[in-house]
Amino acid sequence: MSRVFKYELKRLIINKFFLGLLIISAFYSHQVMTGDIILGVANTAPFSGWSYGAYLAKELPILLVALLFFISFLYSKQEKSVQTLTKATPIDPFKFQILRYGAIIIAFILISAVPISYSLWFYSVNFNFTNFGTLVLPSFVTLLPAMLFMLGLGILGGRYHQGIIFALMVVVILLSYVPLPYAVDLLGENFFAKYPEFLDMVEPEFSIPVSVIVGKLIFGLAGFGMMLISCNQNKK
Repeated sequence: MSRVFKYELKRLIINKFFLGLLIISAFYSHQVMTGDIILGVANTAPFSGWSYGAYLAKELPILLVALLFFISFLYSKQEKSVQTLTKATPIDPFKFQILRYGAIIIAFILISAVPISYSLWFYSVNFNFTNFGTLVLPSFVTLLPAMLFMLGLGILGGRYHQGIIFALMVVVILLSYVPLPYAVDLLGENFFAKYPEFLDMVEPEFSIPVSVIVGKLIFGLAGFGMMLISCNQNKK
């Protein structure tokens, strides 16, 4: 099983495409941090939870598009021939799909590590800020639910037509331009940029309202549910 996982992961990350994604992510991280975040959002410090959440929310479209590209590999013409071979092997189809989804998640984490690593370096060098523990919650809230939801949606949609995955890429990019209500804001950019102003305080402590927590939980659980549905369909 470990060999299968390593093979799936290598297929995703050892190629020119993945290298290109790393370069694009690094360049965009620099642009966002030195442009929109360096002065802070909503009158908060650039290293506050609010500003950091806004930073990752701006990065999310690129990260989610990369995730969808990884998913598209599962439904390529070459992949269909590979599936014919795997069906002839004794490996359990459900476990096999879980391994493949796990490889995609690891690839997403590696891509996400680029903007995160850059931001930590930027904060330490420019602001002498090293209290990185305060950035864990906004990172978790921003990245995990969006990743799970888009992973589940992409996997389930790709089963019906690969074009759905590419349509989702367009939707993800368009979402960054739509100011959605906080509870249904998948990217979270509107929440991080506007909610601190609602608190009417100077440098408000980072906090997440219940409605946003519920919304993120629904996104995450929905994505997990779609993954299970896809796994069970493959098992049949």
